[in-house]
Amino acid sequence: MTIKKNGLRLAALTGVLIVATAWRVADATEKATGLPLHPGLTFQQEVDSGICGRKAQMNIYDTPGTATLAEYVSWYRDRLKGSHYVHKVWSSRAQEMFYDADGLTGVSMTGSPSGPGVFAVTYLKMAAPLTIQQMDAFGPTNTSCK
Repeated sequence: MTIKKNGLRLAALTGVLIVATAWRVADATEKATGLPLHPGLTFQQEVDSGICGRKAQMNIYDTPGTATLAEYVSWYRDRLKGSHYVHKVWSSRAQEMFYDADGLTGVSMTGSPSGPGVFAVTYLKMAAPLTIQQMDAFGPTNTSCK
């Protein structure tokens, strides 16, 4: 009888742990933006900068060596439905950006335009909203977004 009770307790505990782990993975969000946090990212640094004349907090994350740009774009596209997507190439590197509809948060992936790798993922939180035109215009040579 004791073995049966212990077996049931172990099974119940295992079930709780599986559900708790799945819930934690499913709800992993980035601390500043609240956007979904891709599994495997490791925090690198926080940078305060300007985007289109607005103050912005940027949290930069390193990616695993096996990360591919196509997989990351697909993962974010699936989780950030309704976001504004922008593709650009800066300094010979692909920039894939998703901005939330409110224009206050976003995520950007930097990768190789000719290879599969992802170098970094940056989460953005703006002090004031960006318009779609500003999202489309922003770049290293157009920091004013005009």
